[in-house]
Amino acid sequence: MRIVLRYAVLIACCATFEAHAQIYTCTAPDGTRIFSDEKCGPDAKIVPGISTKSRASAKRPTNKAQRVMRSPAELEQLLSACNAGDMKACTEWTHGGGPQYLREQERQATLACERGSLEDCERRYCMDGMTEECRRRVLEAAKIAGDTWYVRSQRPRAQGGVSYEVRCAVAGARDLRDAIVECAGLAGPDRCELIATRQRFARFDQAAASFCASGT
Repeated sequence: MRIVLRYAVLIACCATFEAHAQIYTCTAPDGTRIFSDEKCGPDAKIVPGISTKSRASAKRPTNKAQRVMRSPAELEQLLSACNAGDMKACTEWTHGGGPQYLREQERQATLACERGSLEDCERRYCMDGMTEECRRRVLEAAKIAGDTWYVRSQRPRAQGGVSYEVRCAVAGARDLRDAIVECAGLAGPDRCELIATRQRFARFDQAAASFCASGT
């Protein structure tokens, strides 16, 4: 049985495996952290704090007193160290309330996304790229969007006009692709410029759609 999970979500699974199997971790060729109950590669390391022994009975002494609940700031620091390969930090994160904290963050992001927060929709549903769930959520939440793109942010330019940050949302294309489109204040055939290619368009939506259709 092999479990492949990305970023912080993988740590939450440690609590599920705890006291049921010896768990190893290693890094896949694509950089993904792998947790497995078998040696998953030449760099496999045992995850500390997880035992093959069955759970202690109520009559046996437990080490619950050693579990210190960490503050959100401490959990963020431990998670950062864990993702950098510090297995002791992984264990402290798990025993310090990390999985519960992660679940609460996800719950809050889900609620905020449903209320229309684009940032929270991205945080909750787009960790694995532009999946169909991510695509549906962000296109619903974005204030400006087309069939294959949406605006993540916009700001006025010092020389007039608007600068847009665009992200592609093409069905079936999971890679996250972003572009900047700058549009002058006055209408014209070359009003909007796609910064990545220096192409010019009469309208912003044409520039965004062209970039996302190019696949580059």
